[in-house]
Parts: sequence; C-alpha cells; structure tokens
Amino acid sequence: MGEGKDYASKKVLITGADGFVGRWLATYLAHVGAHVLGLGLHPPKTRKPWDSCRYEVCDVTDGVGMLRLIREFRPHYVFHLAAQSSVKRSWEDPDLTYRVALFGQENLIQALLKADSDPVVLVACSAEEYGLVKEGEIPINEQQPLRPANPYGLSKVIQDYHAQFSFLSFGVKTIRARAFNVAGPGQPPYFVVADFAKQIAEAEAGLREACIRVGNLEARRDFCDVRDLVRAYILLAEKGKPGEAYNICSGVDRSIRSVLEELISMSRVPIRVEVDSDRFRKVDVPVLRGDWGKIKREVGWEPSIPFSKTLRDTLDWWRDKVGQGEIWERQKS
Repeated sequence: MGEGKDYASKKVLITGADGFVGRWLATYLAHVGAHVLGLGLHPPKTRKPWDSCRYEVCDVTDGVGMLRLIREFRPHYVFHLAAQSSVKRSWEDPDLTYRVALFGQENLIQALLKADSDPVVLVACSAEEYGLVKEGEIPINEQQPLRPANPYGLSKVIQDYHAQFSFLSFGVKTIRARAFNVAGPGQPPYFVVADFAKQIAEAEAGLREACIRVGNLEARRDFCDVRDLVRAYILLAEKGKPGEAYNICSGVDRSIRSVLEELISMSRVPIRVEVDSDRFRKVDVPVLRGDWGKIKREVGWEPSIPFSKTLRDTLDWWRDKVGQGEIWERQKS
C-alpha cells in the first residue's frame, strides 16, 4: 500500500479501533506517521498496533467521554468504525445494534460540533444496506434503493442517512463508505471466510473433527480484502467528496460454495462438509455484487489483492492462531 502520505503528522481518531478493520487501519496509519487515537470497548489483548498508537477505552454511546476525548485530541480525520457488526447477533439483540449505530454516531457528531472541530469523518457503512436486490439491479451502484433485510443492514442505513443529515444540516464533512463483504487475516469467526478457515485450522491441529459445518452455500457475495478496504478508506478520507456515498467492492460475486471449496483445497487434511440449519439466516439475499466505478473515478482506488491470497492469508493466520503452523513444521522435521 502506497497511500497515506498526506496523513503524516496528522491526528486521526478511529472508533471501533479494537475491531478487525480498526487494527489494520491503525497499523497502516501509524506506519505513515499519523498520530492515531483508537477508541474501543475493551483494553487491547495484544500490543500491536498500540505500541505505536494511543488507545483509550471509550464506548461511543458515552457522550460525555466522547466529548472529552475529542476536545482534547482535536482530530484532522475521523474513521467511525464502531458498530455491532454481526448479522447473527443483530437478530438476537437488535436494540444494541440500533443504539450503537444511531446514538453512538450522534454522540460523535455532537461532540465534534460542541468542540468546534471540523475533521473529515468517514462513516463505515455496508452493502447490507442494499438488502433484497431485484433482478436487473446488478451490479449495484450507489444509486440503488436501500432495502435492508436484517437488523444489521437497517442499522447501517440509519448510520448512512444520519451521516448525510449531518452533512446537509451542520456541514460535517461526512463520507459514506459502503463496503461489501470483507475478509482477510485477523477476521473473527462470525464472518464466513474466517469461520471456514478457523474450522479447517482446528481440524488440521486435531482440535476438532475434520468436518466443516455450513449454512447456505448458494448465496453469492462480493468479497474485498481488508488491506484493499484500508486503502479505500484512506483514499476516501483524503480525496472523497463530503456528503457522498462510495461502494468498496471487487465487482465479482462468488458463491459461498466456491469459497468453501477453494479453502478446502488448501487444507492439509481431508475435510467433509455438514449442513447446519442453525447457520442459515432468517432472510438471505441471493446475490450481492458491487460496482466500484465511482470510487475509481473520484479517488483512484481499485481492488488489487487476488482473492486466492485473501483466502490463503486468512487460513495461515488461523493456523498460527491455533498453533497448527508450529505443529506442522515439527511433524515434517
């Protein structure tokens, strides 16, 4: 990644910094010389990237805490990533999902206004906002109607509209980044690629039977590598037009079955597949495939990391996580 030179010596605030994307973003921004303040719900479990960045425990639903930190830090850029990000959990606890989305973002915007701070604010939105896409509406561009099909998708519509409202009503320089499915090393296992990779790594390590439990394999999704996503966020905050929405995607839809088959082909042990009805969504969208033409035209971003590398790196990360990498090397020697 070569982007981010303009961030050198700039102050960057990341909410949800203890999450998967937040850690990748903080690591890269610290690498290019930004002064990073990460906010998260819990103390970090590992030092990286917080050995080179500042980290504070702060819930975005705590308006007093948010105002105190923003008055003190006065960021040039804000990446608002804080969210309840699991579709499954959004069905189990929609109230939490909506509260974090609306009140967390309102606290952030109000803190910026009260502190007389005027940063660029990138809001992490989602392709789940598009929801039930009709035949003939693919590939999906930013003008597509929003028809969310789960509470998480609805929560992201709320954030999307709130960001636009904040721009139109208060002049806050919000940019809405609608990311499609994200994958990559370090992703938690309540996302499909990481879930499959974790199960394979545990089977290789002898920690579980060599069987992957799956939900709907026929759904088709557009996957973007987390490292490409971070590049997109950085470029959008630098060069994107405030008030606008941008898709971040690969422009290719893949069946979940093909993703599983490619990961199984990388396995070091034979794997069988078993359907688990508990893994099916209440409402599942058949196909999501995005159009990244707008972000290419306006800020110069396009996806660059092959999907096979995303899968390989994710699986290797989980192998290291469960100790399989070390076990495998010992067995070969």
